[in-house]
Amino acid sequence: MSLCTLEINLSAIKANYRLLKNICENSVDFLHNVANKEEFAGNTSPRTAAYTLVREDASLGSTPKLPLGASYAKNLLVGAAVKANSYGLGAIEISKTLLEENCRYFFVTSSNEGISLRKAIGDEVNILILNGVFEHDALELIEYNLIPVLNNLNQIKIWQKFSNLKNQLLPCYLHFNTGINRLGLNHNEIEQLINNRDLLKGLNVEYIISHLSASEDSDNPYNLEQLNKFKAYLEYFPNAKASLANSGGIFLGKDYHFNLVRPGAALYGLNPLGSNKPNPMQNPVTLKAPIIHLQNLTYGSRIGYNMTFTTKRDSLIATLPFGYADGFSRNFSNQGTVFINSRNVPIIGRISMDLVNIDVTDLPPSDIFLGQEVEIIGNNCTPDKIADIIGTIGHEILTSLGNRYKRIYT
Repeated sequence: MSLCTLEINLSAIKANYRLLKNICENSVDFLHNVANKEEFAGNTSPRTAAYTLVREDASLGSTPKLPLGASYAKNLLVGAAVKANSYGLGAIEISKTLLEENCRYFFVTSSNEGISLRKAIGDEVNILILNGVFEHDALELIEYNLIPVLNNLNQIKIWQKFSNLKNQLLPCYLHFNTGINRLGLNHNEIEQLINNRDLLKGLNVEYIISHLSASEDSDNPYNLEQLNKFKAYLEYFPNAKASLANSGGIFLGKDYHFNLVRPGAALYGLNPLGSNKPNPMQNPVTLKAPIIHLQNLTYGSRIGYNMTFTTKRDSLIATLPFGYADGFSRNFSNQGTVFINSRNVPIIGRISMDLVNIDVTDLPPSDIFLGQEVEIIGNNCTPDKIADIIGTIGHEILTSLGNRYKRIYT
């Protein structure tokens, strides 16, 4: 059994889900009032005004003007991205918790993730496969009632092929690339769908989705550029519902909400507003490790592989039982911090595969003993905060959490 414990506070995740749902349900009237005040004052804020939707190609038709988000406020749903094992925290446990909050849309990456989730939580929910469908797993998607997010014409052809094979209408989402340029149908492919609806024959397009590239930065004009492009495409698919907002997109306002929002990072306590703004979410993650070894070292002692740290005084050094094999990056060598009784303690020397050394010289003797719990991640050192130390993001910190930690759900 691991000596290190990873505590996941399910109540905090519930609270985060409720906050996001509350923002979606109540932002309509709030932002409408703000919009009226701004329009009365002659303000044409890009988050509230109506916009001309610019086509990339004149062949798509005339350019309309629409009030953004006007027809999508009713029956707004809040789903959950539980891909990558819910960012390393446990997709099955967290999905069951969100079921209690009436979450019915769960987004995973692959068919393997989808099948595991379906077996665990039953048939009452929608499970969406973000990477889409492939020849080798199409029958499994049908068997387990998993809905692929189709990202290109080839995937559409595959799903249509199996629709014909099974002689049944198959559900799907379409992913339109509006600027993040990873997955998603490109402009030319979308134009083909518009001009030849037989390409979607046998398919029930339930939602059209896209993904924002910089949603945590509310001032970035690229958000509006993507929104406008998305709205332009949606006009040609009036029967499909729409989904655009990830965690950060929820905070951009009702224009971005459409019928379904897809938070992930915010559910797990990561800041959806970027590192320069206060985090409105609760941190549900606490990682603790016990002190398993103590040693007094004299001035000039060298510590760890390649002797990258030398004591500058007589020092008391504690050793903790985790390392880079547990997903704790070697980049924390000589620059990470941990906490003992809310006091900051520096990491010294190289991070080893299974061990980390810390300098506890300055702590009260009563705080230092074998078995003393040390906070690696928690309210003192959230995933976002420790990510900043090594120039990464909280997402990477969470998804790197190893399977050797004993996970405890509270």
